[in-house]
Amino acid sequence: MSLFKTYAGLSRDIYYLCLARTINSTGDFVFSLITLVLTLQMGMNVVSAGIFVSMAALISGPGVLLGGYLSDLMGKKTIIVIGQSLSALLIICCSFWSGTITIGYLLIAVMFFISITRPAYNALIIQLCTEEKERKSAFSLMYLGANLGIAIGPLIAGFFIKDHVNIVFISIGTVFLISTFIIINQVKVGTHKAMASTGSPHAEQQLSSQPPSPLFRLLMKNPLIAFFIVVSFLNYFIYMQYSFSLPLQMNHSFGENGAAYYGSIMTINAISVIILTTLILSATRKLTALNSIAMGALFYGIGFGALNLLGYFPHFSIVALSTVLWTIGEILVQTNINLYIAARVPDTHQGRFNGLLLFVGCLGYTLSPYLTGIFIKNMDMKSVWIIILAFSLVYALCMILLGYIEKSSTRKSEMELLDHSNSV
Repeated sequence: MSLFKTYAGLSRDIYYLCLARTINSTGDFVFSLITLVLTLQMGMNVVSAGIFVSMAALISGPGVLLGGYLSDLMGKKTIIVIGQSLSALLIICCSFWSGTITIGYLLIAVMFFISITRPAYNALIIQLCTEEKERKSAFSLMYLGANLGIAIGPLIAGFFIKDHVNIVFISIGTVFLISTFIIINQVKVGTHKAMASTGSPHAEQQLSSQPPSPLFRLLMKNPLIAFFIVVSFLNYFIYMQYSFSLPLQMNHSFGENGAAYYGSIMTINAISVIILTTLILSATRKLTALNSIAMGALFYGIGFGALNLLGYFPHFSIVALSTVLWTIGEILVQTNINLYIAARVPDTHQGRFNGLLLFVGCLGYTLSPYLTGIFIKNMDMKSVWIIILAFSLVYALCMILLGYIEKSSTRKSEMELLDHSNSV
């Protein structure tokens, strides 16, 4: 219980926001629901169902960009409430069109409105927490709660989805409405602007608190933040291997038992997240966001890279150890990736920058299966993990380099300020 003191001291609003996100995430498997409903209930072939899934993935990109822009323009809480309310209504409407192709289009629209809320959630946490340690705890708690919800929701829905899909639709819609009600009534956003200046004292000078201005211009004023966002593509590219290359590797190494082994991997991952998130937060509280991400990238590399050994020793024990290692990397990266931007961008621009980061994530998730498929086709299965190891090392080095540049820049600014003071 002493470990959970790590989450003590956060504001009441943060606890309610994390509770709402946890409740909301129990129904947050709409992406998988598209495939299941279209194939199981309607008998659609895999190729046609895949088109709908691809459409849902593609529409998420514009969704996070629009959500980031609107959250700066209209307010983070407002966008969360609107996005979740529309998602709830559309999902409930699916129960009236059960067995028709309309469900596919409705679920794509749901994915769009869900994606709109993502940057708003991140930006609202940043606005409600003024210190980096608070933000680190808040993002960790949000991550832990979301994973709990994601683990519980599909498990329960699995019992009803084939014969009682209408119950699933109404239940998800109700869950979204409950989550929205909690945010409306319990999360109070103050009128003051939280200053995100813990990492850069010049952040507010660099970005004026004017109404939303062109994103490209903001990036040009902040090349280090732009570099961080671009390089973050590697994070999402690497992380996507768990859902693409990993099941292929299981089939390659264990044949007809591959699917069962992959299910075990997902269980190990879920248990590891629940057990290790608080431990890792407690152990890394004093590390900067960049150092934590760099360490996470190394765990990605070691975890996924270890799967190369399956080409020589096809034992599930290697897979189990690998899963724990890359899950540690997942926790370190996912709970810190928003902190770098939070400390360097004022509240008036948090939505857009978080939206752009999520958009890069959508690109990573979309391109990773395609590019990895090319690697597998032109080489062999085990060699892919060496490539992923190399990408992980590059990602870690980029984070270390970014930290070094920032330290050098800060030291130079302090020396110039000192020289100016002495001359005066």
